Amino acid sequence: MIFKMAIDTPTTSTKTLELEVVRYEQLRRNDNAEVRKLAQALSDQGMLFLDLQGSTAEQFLKDLQTVIQHQRAFFEQPQEEKSKYHTGIRYNGFYTSPIGVEKIHLGRKEQMAGDRSQLPEALQLVADKVENVSSFIDKILREIGMTLASSMDERFPASLQEATRPGQSHLTLGISKARAGTPLMDGHTDDGFLTLTFYDEPFLEVLDRSTNEWKLVEVNRNMPILNVAAQSAKNSGGRLYNPWHRVKMGENEINLVMFDLFEDSN
Repeated sequence: MIFKMAIDTPTTSTKTLELEVVRYEQLRRNDNAEVRKLAQALSDQGMLFLDLQGSTAEQFLKDLQTVIQHQRAFFEQPQEEKSKYHTGIRYNGFYTSPIGVEKIHLGRKEQMAGDRSQLPEALQLVADKVENVSSFIDKILREIGMTLASSMDERFPASLQEATRPGQSHLTLGISKARAGTPLMDGHTDDGFLTLTFYDEPFLEVLDRSTNEWKLVEVNRNMPILNVAAQSAKNSGGRLYNPWHRVKMGENEINLVMFDLFEDSN
């Protein structure tokens, strides 16, 4: 998220923002009530907790924990070793900042082409699990995006049918060891179509559009946060809300896994 546009917004005291919980298993069954809840939450607040409990995501969640363990092993390596994976290309490769934030972007295009050269050795050891994690998230975000596009009062375009043409879609693995209270990112909105974020410590603050206050999103049983991004907001004519948010360091280290889904490339 480091490279998304930063925009000035009001600064007020931080409270807690309550988010709707939407169950993925119910969405897969095309449960009308759950689909309506999905559309309403992303229209009103632009983000929600995605409940992945159930058999469909069981193996994925196991693979995710393995990936997190190995990404930590990568981030613990000497800086000169990690810097070998810096590319200077947006949404690709390793990046670090002096405040204690590090991340590596793994392009979906390269993954689908079988190119594992972007994977550091610590992740090469679990390359299949990294690819499984990326593929699963890509799949469910495409499903959710197409469900949104077809379920609104007026349908809107969503170029998400061709998984073999992933455009700029990418998986981001990250860690933050910044001091508590350190601003990690200013207020911004996301690029892409949808973003899914897994995290283990509260760090995300969202501008509540109803009160114009910054509010903290707490951890909810480690459910990931799903949020609207620029492409879906634009395609829906603004009916889906692209939320303003910022990132601030909490008391503990943050392990982050995030996937940005972009529309298919031409």
